[in-house]
Amino acid sequence: MIKICAMSDLHGYLPDVESCELVLICGDIVPLRIQKRTKDSYKWFSHEFKEWAEDLPCNKVIFIAGNHELTFPNHYNDYKELFPNDSKITYLCHEEYLYKGSDNKEYKIFGTPYCQEFGHWAFMLPDKELREKYKDIPEYLDILITHDQPYDYGDILLQEDCPWANGEHIGNKELLRAILDKYPSYHFCGHLHSCTHDKVIINWLTTHYNVSLKDESYNPVYKPLYLEIDK
Repeated sequence: MIKICAMSDLHGYLPDVESCELVLICGDIVPLRIQKRTKDSYKWFSHEFKEWAEDLPCNKVIFIAGNHELTFPNHYNDYKELFPNDSKITYLCHEEYLYKGSDNKEYKIFGTPYCQEFGHWAFMLPDKELREKYKDIPEYLDILITHDQPYDYGDILLQEDCPWANGEHIGNKELLRAILDKYPSYHFCGHLHSCTHDKVIINWLTTHYNVSLKDESYNPVYKPLYLEIDK
């Protein structure tokens, strides 16, 4: 058994973290003020974010990008070199990582940033292309990290003063299809800030959590999730 910490949608907010073994970050990390600026984003990740993550009381940090990481799609090699698989901090972009826990068990983790379309943001694809992308997700993962939220499971915005909260399900149908087909044990995501952060069971096997830290007004109102997991 290992203790993990999961979070998403930091938007420049770097919280204190309790002692744990593995930290998972599900995208939208960059501050809003620099999200479009390539050099400033890289500088922030290579200094503020990297220093924060290296100082966290854990063995490993794994993160993916989100739709606000606007400079990431054209700079995969730069960020992979900055955060390689064999360092404390690892950047995943639609790829798998095998983590060996302190319990001597190997945890299969897959992280993907790809989201359904709703505007001119990073890593957004039409449904047909998403369906093809999600075919790359391996079956029976221990942990699936996505930025987007699956359809019908905690995907109704709860913040009443949010102008785009209409009481309807707005999650990603292709992501739900992939989860139903692939049976990951745990799924962590964010993207939709003010949805329920409670545990949700998908497909009788997948334990799902939205782990965003900020609300629709970009205020940090949620806390990181801490969870003990086992194979």
